[in-house]
Amino acid sequence: MASDSPTLLPFNTLIHMLTIKLSSSNYLVWKSQLLPLLESQGLLGHVDGTLEPPPPFEPPTSQTPNPKHLAWKTSNKRLLTVGFSTSREVWTALENTFSHRSKAHEIRLKDDLQLMKCGTRSVTVYARAFKALCDQLHAIGRPIDVTDKVHWFLRGLGPDFSSFSTAQIAQASLPCFSDLVSKAESFELFQKSLETPASSAAAFTAHRTASYHGVVHFAMAVVTQMVNTVGFPVPDRAVPSPLMLAACLSVRFVA
Repeated sequence: MASDSPTLLPFNTLIHMLTIKLSSSNYLVWKSQLLPLLESQGLLGHVDGTLEPPPPFEPPTSQTPNPKHLAWKTSNKRLLTVGFSTSREVWTALENTFSHRSKAHEIRLKDDLQLMKCGTRSVTVYARAFKALCDQLHAIGRPIDVTDKVHWFLRGLGPDFSSFSTAQIAQASLPCFSDLVSKAESFELFQKSLETPASSAAAFTAHRTASYHGVVHFAMAVVTQMVNTVGFPVPDRAVPSPLMLAACLSVRFVA
């Protein structure tokens, strides 16, 4: 008859099966990887406190060693470290050391997410940075609620997207994040297409202004040459009359 007990692995093998090394910022991720591994080895009860140590003697009033206590003691030693007498003490010390740091890391990520602004970045770049923070929160076991995710993303787009954001929030069912980003990118392109005519008009105005100054310069040179021919001085800041400009234009373009 096959045994239902798990195949016990050496402690060094268990350690190498953890792909994530514990640090001050990844305790929750490390914990989510470790607990299933301990459960597969029948060790989870030692660290979460659900497996109480059996009495050392059976019956308790005798001096007969309790086999269950000896088995518990053997399993418990696999998880012990210096300074602790039980695996539960080790686990509690780890939680006290790292859990508050992970909580602080979670709060910092959420603050960064809520305060993030699109600014001068494109929607694509902004969405990529926003999603990166969401992914970090998901990785530590603290995923963002869908409603908060959409709300914070829209708020970060800024006043230029106020009409777009209002329309999205007014929907009976909020779009998923990927669809929302796609719609925001399309809206951004539409806004840029509206700005193109204005830019062209400004460029045309600037070209006309430059042309006018060129004509004025040409007219002044002609006036100066004509007047100098008859010996009449012309002030440095003299402005040619419209008639003279017209005449100069005729001379210039006919020539």
